[in-house]
Amino acid sequence: MKKRTILWIGIPLLLLLGAAWAYHLYVKPHQSAAGETADFTVDGDSLYSQYQANEHIADAKFLGKVIEVRGKLSDIQHNGNAEVWILSQQGGGGGINCQLFAGVKPDPEPKTGDIVTLKGRCTGYLMDVNLVDCVMRK
Repeated sequence: MKKRTILWIGIPLLLLLGAAWAYHLYVKPHQSAAGETADFTVDGDSLYSQYQANEHIADAKFLGKVIEVRGKLSDIQHNGNAEVWILSQQGGGGGINCQLFAGVKPDPEPKTGDIVTLKGRCTGYLMDVNLVDCVMRK
């Protein structure tokens, strides 16, 4: 009889705790990379070259990490509320896509051709290296 009472109280209690934890994770605000220290500081050409040479080794090193990358700004694209800065490869070809953190506008905004330093979280390589939650470093 005691075991049955414990089950009738324990299982709903565990389900309630699990639901509360899931709700907490769901409403947790999204954070930019501004307050985090960079795990790596790398030149844009070097980052792209490492991914192009061996994606698996580069993923093991950079994936999910905060990276500070410096390179030449080749394009600024606006996609709804998102703004993506593309750092070009010196020799042409691919580049690094840096999606800025929503609501962050650098002042002054750089122009195409400027050398910029951005800090963001690496999400991998899909024809280009992709960084999200980026903020401009001065």
